Amino acid sequence: MANPKPSKAAAEFVRLLKKAMDEHPDQPSLREVARRADLSPAYLSYLLNGERSVPSNAAITQLERVLNIPRGELNRVAKKPDNTALEFFRKEEAGPIMRTLAEVPAGQLGQVQKIIERFVSRQRSTSK
Repeated sequence: MANPKPSKAAAEFVRLLKKAMDEHPDQPSLREVARRADLSPAYLSYLLNGERSVPSNAAITQLERVLNIPRGELNRVAKKPDNTALEFFRKEEAGPIMRTLAEVPAGQLGQVQKIIERFVSRQRSTSK
C-alpha cells in the first residue's frame, strides 16, 4: 500500500512564515530559525515549500516566538485553534456559548469579541 502524500499547509500560512523570515531584523537562515524553534531544518524547508501540513500548536508557538509573529496569528491563518481555544472548547459551558455565537452574523463578531474582552478584563481586575 502506498503512503499517502502529506497534506499541504495553507498558502497564507506559508506566505506569513516566509514574510516573517524575510523581514526579521536578524535575517536568520532557515537552519537558524529551525534551531531556535527546535524543528529540523528539513521539516521547516518542506513546510516553507508547501510540502508539509500545518505543524503542531507547540511548533507554531515556537515559530511565532522566534520570528516575532503576534501570538495566535499563525493559527489564525492556518484556520487552526490555538491551545487557549482548545482549552476553552474542553469546558462544559463552551458548547452552549459556541452555539449562541454561531447565530451572530460574521460582521458583528468583532463587536462581540470586544464586549467579551471588556468583560474578562473587568473580571481580572475585580479578582485581584
